[in-house]
Amino acid sequence: DGHDAPILNPFLYEGFALALNELNSALKKFNSIDHADPTRASTLIRAAGVLLAASTSGAGSRSNTEDVSVDLGPARLQCTEALFSILGGAAYRKDEELSLAVGEALAAYADAFGNAKWSNESEIWPDDYDEVFAFDLPPHQHVLYTLFQREVTHTNPLKRNASAAVLLALVAHASRQANLGRMDRAMVKQVSKNINLFQNSFIKLLSDPKSKQLSRESCCRGLAACRGLAHTLGDDGGILNERLLKAFGQTTYGGSAMIETESQARERRNERDGADADFPETEIGGAAGITESALGAFREMAAAAISLGRPDTVYSLLILSTSHSAWLAPRNRDKYNERSLLGNARAENSVSVRNALRPHLGKLVPRLLRACNDPNKHTREQMNSLWVALTGGGAESRAVITQNFLSTIDALIQDAVCSSWRARAGACSAISDIIVGRSWDELGGGGVVVDDDGEKMNTTASIRLIRLWRSALRALDDVRLVVRERGEVLGRSLRALTIRLCDPSVLISSDDTFLSDSDQMKKDREIEVQAEYAAAVSLGWLVKYGLNAPCPEATGICISCLLGIVDVSKPTTLQPVLAELCYALLMAMSGLEPAALNYLQVRAAGDSNSGGSGNDRYDNLERIRIQAAMSGPIATALNKCLEMVKHVDLETQQKLVPVFDSSLRTGAGFATRAATADAVSNLSNSCPSAFRFKGISSVNPTVRLLRALYYASERERGITAKDKMTHALGNLAALAPGSSVRQLVIKACKRYCESSGSNNDPSARKAAAATVRAIVVRSSNQLYDGGPNDIWRKKVLPVAFLGRHDEDTKVSTLWKDVWDEGGSIMSSSGRNDDTYGITLQENLLPFLEMAIISALRDMSWARRRHACSALLELSNSNILAPTSRSIIGDEDENDHDRFLQRAKSSSVLLRECTRIIARPRVWVGKADTIKAGSIIAGKWCSIAPAKGTSIDSLHGYYHTEWFPIVLKIDSYDDLFDGDGWFALNHSEADYLQDADCDVDEVKQLVANDDEYNGDESGLNLTDENEFEEEPDSGATFVKLSSMNTGVQSISFSGFCRLILDQGLKSPSQDTEGILPYRAAALSNLSNLLQSLVSAKGRFVSDYMIVYKRNLYHQLAPRLFSSISDGQSK
Repeated sequence: DGHDAPILNPFLYEGFALALNELNSALKKFNSIDHADPTRASTLIRAAGVLLAASTSGAGSRSNTEDVSVDLGPARLQCTEALFSILGGAAYRKDEELSLAVGEALAAYADAFGNAKWSNESEIWPDDYDEVFAFDLPPHQHVLYTLFQREVTHTNPLKRNASAAVLLALVAHASRQANLGRMDRAMVKQVSKNINLFQNSFIKLLSDPKSKQLSRESCCRGLAACRGLAHTLGDDGGILNERLLKAFGQTTYGGSAMIETESQARERRNERDGADADFPETEIGGAAGITESALGAFREMAAAAISLGRPDTVYSLLILSTSHSAWLAPRNRDKYNERSLLGNARAENSVSVRNALRPHLGKLVPRLLRACNDPNKHTREQMNSLWVALTGGGAESRAVITQNFLSTIDALIQDAVCSSWRARAGACSAISDIIVGRSWDELGGGGVVVDDDGEKMNTTASIRLIRLWRSALRALDDVRLVVRERGEVLGRSLRALTIRLCDPSVLISSDDTFLSDSDQMKKDREIEVQAEYAAAVSLGWLVKYGLNAPCPEATGICISCLLGIVDVSKPTTLQPVLAELCYALLMAMSGLEPAALNYLQVRAAGDSNSGGSGNDRYDNLERIRIQAAMSGPIATALNKCLEMVKHVDLETQQKLVPVFDSSLRTGAGFATRAATADAVSNLSNSCPSAFRFKGISSVNPTVRLLRALYYASERERGITAKDKMTHALGNLAALAPGSSVRQLVIKACKRYCESSGSNNDPSARKAAAATVRAIVVRSSNQLYDGGPNDIWRKKVLPVAFLGRHDEDTKVSTLWKDVWDEGGSIMSSSGRNDDTYGITLQENLLPFLEMAIISALRDMSWARRRHACSALLELSNSNILAPTSRSIIGDEDENDHDRFLQRAKSSSVLLRECTRIIARPRVWVGKADTIKAGSIIAGKWCSIAPAKGTSIDSLHGYYHTEWFPIVLKIDSYDDLFDGDGWFALNHSEADYLQDADCDVDEVKQLVANDDEYNGDESGLNLTDENEFEEEPDSGATFVKLSSMNTGVQSISFSGFCRLILDQGLKSPSQDTEGILPYRAAALSNLSNLLQSLVSAKGRFVSDYMIVYKRNLYHQLAPRLFSSISDGQSK
């Protein structure tokens, strides 16, 4: 019929046989490792195809001579085997397109005689390859049998790869012949009869993990050729389509034969009941054991075709997904294009297919993009080719994505959190690619929504941005490594997008150059509003959820995004979320700090083998940690936010005060508390109005913050953080209500007094002293208002006077600063209506007197020692002595109040010293009491009354009961004037009991000194009414001229006798410290007597001579007796 090879003349058998033998030798040579030459091999392959086709009609042999005989049939078979040997050989490794040339040669050989009748045709093929059986088959069956039974199932992956192109050449040749109406040819019939084997082989080779690009694309075009051949032969393609879609998977997740369960696979096989015996079965899931990853790209094509309602589209997509250069070669372009392969089944070219699919790209784009980023390399390559073929690539692809952006991003967001890890990985990569450079309007526009409940019908840009962040954080915490890696890429892209949306400067388009001024201003305002929306949404969600993510990588990317937003945003942009942002950054200071640092610091503090004390090591590490935190990016962002506070409205500024209070109370680490303290100090100077609230103290946020700072500084162990909080407290106190500051100072003073003795707490004492010092030094304006009870003069400065004598040098230094700074302010204020004096000590003498008495009667021995040191200081400074005018007799009426104040305080303190000296217990510091009492008595003896009168009483200025000391000849048995104490031996008198019995008396004495009455509970941060100030109960102190306490004067002789008794005290069982005490008593007695001898008063000389003589006769015998007893022993 003109399409078959001519009948070969028998005389040509020998020449053809020789030629085939030479080709056989040449093919083997140039396919060997030593002589591999793809170019020559390609020429020989084409020549072999022609010779095989031309010699198909010949058989047998013809002899030229009697000795030489050439058999044409074996030569033809050997040449065919030589062609099969090219597949996977050395030449093929250098040029894989040789497999396509081999396929065309074999196709020409198989179709040489299309209508011939073959005597050895066989419809039943053995399961295993049989070479003898293969050689007996006609050419079209021989080629197919060898391919299916040997080459496709070969263990060599190169052989399998090369077989795909051969199968394509055969089925493409058959399809072309069928399209030309030559359906009755034997080769076409044989291919159509085994169409299922072709389809299954193509699918199997597609799923081969070692398949190469040409092999995969040959399978794609081969499947299309199978569909075209079946359609040409009158088959509607339903069975082929069903089998193909069943293998690929009709849906993206589930419903596919590839991922069905064992029971589903068994049910499917039972339904088929062996109808497709040629279709290989597997025990569990899937067509031919195909894995989900192997056919990822083709599964997406199948799903896309099903979603479009056009299953035949999958073949056009298969052809569009091929991009190998072999299909563009001139000799192959017309053989393997879509028209040649599909024929009437699909006659459009790629452009027409692309145009036909344009309306459906909204559904296709998400699937294609996700498949283009599939974890499987083969899937990515195949789908990238299809993507470029459908969209055009480059700017055209970007335009297609932009046109379908909202539907695409919504679909990919859903895929990013689905159950299939491959879909999650592909969706994350696809999202990271398409969100680059997008604007707020492109994301959907709209207002601010700070939370997504998943039920909103109208999806705006806010909702999409939140969902993007949620998807990114879930991907970063995924169980699959591939998904986590893609999640990191998505996180970085999303961070860049978020920062870009919050930065108005980068949103200005170059197309705005020619806008008018009014339009430009309107455009700029819209951009700023969109930036505010983006900042509010991003910061709100990141602060609420992002920083609390369980995955450290997710938390890190959120922190990085926060820092970037803060760096580029304007104050107006951050104003709606500034308070929440500052709180989040403060909490992140400690929350994101490695836990190992805290472990190291605690262990270093408890390591006794290291040099230095544990507290020093702890403080050093704390200082290093705080320096590292304050120099980090979070601190930089926090400082940037604090700099913006001055540019926002007052309402926003005041929202920060409760934030600082909350961070102090709930902060888990000292880095957060230190950063909060620095923030308070910063805003106290830059935005003082932010801390001024209206209302009572109990609900004032500033007062709560002030209290939180005090308690935090008291409980903080590290010195660096404690100093920062104390510094902040001082700055804040200048802006807080005066009553609250006074309450805090009173509490700190009480806390200091209570934290000694059995309740010794050095950190609490230091915190109290540091608190008072910070307020006095940094909030000096508060000292001008002492409240209704003038606490600064009556309470704080007296405590500071005693605190200067604390054994802890750091604490004493703090109280010294309080005394110096507060004293200078008190002196300059001139508030001394009820006291008199020139120096600060004299001006505060009544209040110092009460503080000293309270400390002397305290249960704490340390407090008693402080009081003794303070009393001795007052005694040595001549404050507890008569004025100089009263001594020389030149006083006037202006001096009487000052004299009376000194007399009263000296009398009270000398009486207290006497009570302490008379007690039997000896303790460290009691010697100072004797010394102070001796000095006081010695100062006043020069003007002490004699015989019950004095020159001062003649002026009517004073009452005699105010004199600390009296001189009477007949009062040797009196300790106090007229009490006969030594005669009655009142050693067990109530007022001489030890201090342990005087607690109630001390409390009663100082009860009226408290500005705020009421029972004090322990340190409790939840006590909201702790700072509430009670109404004034009246002035504590009245004019001294109106006071008459009836204090008894001390008998000078009785006081000397008491001191002598202490000096001659017999040692008890516990002799520790008794000898120094006795020596101090005798030394002070000597000084006291010397003051009487050298006194130049205004008394009658004869009386004083008699008094001194009598005193000598009373004291000397006991001294001489004690000396004699000592010498005799």
